[in-house]
Amino acid sequence: MASPYTVAYMFPDAKSVGSVSAFRTKPMAKTDVDLIVTYCGVCHTDVHFIDNDWGMSRYPLVPGHEIVGHVTRVGTEVKELKVGDQVAMGCVAQSCYKCECCQKGRDNLCADRRFTYFHDTTDETGTHRHMGGFSSFMRTDYRKLYKVPRGLEQNHVGPLMCAGVTVFEPIRNLLGDSLDGKGKTIGVLGIGGLGHLALQFVSKTGATAVAFSRGKKKEEFTKFLGASYLVDTTNADAMQAAYGTLDQLIVCTSGGTFECDKFLPLVKPFGNMHLCGIPDAPITFTAQLLVFSRISISGNPTGGSTDTKLMLEFAAKHGIEPIIEEFPHSKAHEAIQKIRDGTIRFRAVLKNDLVDVEETLTALNNGYVKL
Repeated sequence: MASPYTVAYMFPDAKSVGSVSAFRTKPMAKTDVDLIVTYCGVCHTDVHFIDNDWGMSRYPLVPGHEIVGHVTRVGTEVKELKVGDQVAMGCVAQSCYKCECCQKGRDNLCADRRFTYFHDTTDETGTHRHMGGFSSFMRTDYRKLYKVPRGLEQNHVGPLMCAGVTVFEPIRNLLGDSLDGKGKTIGVLGIGGLGHLALQFVSKTGATAVAFSRGKKKEEFTKFLGASYLVDTTNADAMQAAYGTLDQLIVCTSGGTFECDKFLPLVKPFGNMHLCGIPDAPITFTAQLLVFSRISISGNPTGGSTDTKLMLEFAAKHGIEPIIEEFPHSKAHEAIQKIRDGTIRFRAVLKNDLVDVEETLTALNNGYVKL
C-alpha cells in the first residue's frame, strides 16, 4: 500500500447515506498483511451499525465483515501467507490467542475478541481503529485471514464468512468434525439470507433437512436447496405433526418477536433449539417445555477459526454457495437500501470498483478523514 491513505465507502454518522472518502492507514506491524479487497458482502449487521441501532457504532464508519481479497504485502513475521494468495476475513479481527477458547479454535468467543470494524486492535505500532471491507485495501493481522479453497467463486466467499459460518457452527456442534448427519433430522426456520445456506449445509451432511416457513410458496425452492419437505408454520395440524421430530432446530429469523413456545415442541428429548438470528424483543418460554424433554436453547456469534476453515472446505467440496445480488462498491447505498426494505435475494455483495488510492486522493483534493 504505497499511500498512507485508504479509499473506502464511509458513513460519517448514524443513518447517513455514506460516500467514497479516505482514511489514514495504520502503520505496518510484523504480523500484518496488506490485501486488495475484491469483494465484500453486506450483512444486515452492517446496517445495524450504520444506524447505531445497538449503541456501539463509532464514526466515521467503514463497515464490512465478509471480505475477500488478494495479499499484496506481508509483514516480517508472516510465514503462512504470501503475496498473491486469495484470502477471506470474517467478523473477528483480533483475539488474545491465549485463552481456552482461542486455543480450541473458538476465538469468536474470546473475552478479548475485537470485531472487524468498530473495535480498536493493538500491536507493536500502537492501538488503531480497525476498518472494514467497504475499503479498497485493508491492512490487518494475518491470523484472522483464511486461504480460499479451490472451487469457490470469489463473489460467493464473502457471505460464507458470516452467514455461512454462523449456520455451520451449530451443525458442527451437533454432528462433530465428521459432519456425518445420517440418521439426524435438522430443521431450519426462516428461509432467507441465513436459512438458504443452512439448508444446503444440513442436506450435504446426509441429515434430513426440514424447512419451516410461513405458507408453502417456498416449497419448491427449499427442495432445490436440499430440504426433504417444508412445514407451513401457519398450519396448526402440520406443526403438530412435526412435534418431537427434530434433533436440532436452527432459527434463522431476525428482528421482531420470536414465539419460542410455538417451536420448542418440535425438538426431540435431548435436542437443541439454536438461534442464529437475533429478535428485537426479549425471548420468553415456558420452562416445562425444556425441563420435561431435556431440551436446550443456544446461540452463537458467528464461528471460530476452526469452524471457518472446516466450513470453507466443506462448501468447496459440496458446491455450497449463496444466492447473491452484486453491486459496485461505489453504490453500497443501493445494496443497503435493499437490505433495509427486505427485497435483497438473499445476500448483497459489493465488487470493488474504487479507483487507485493515489488517483482518488488527488480527485478528492486530499480530502481525507483522520481517525
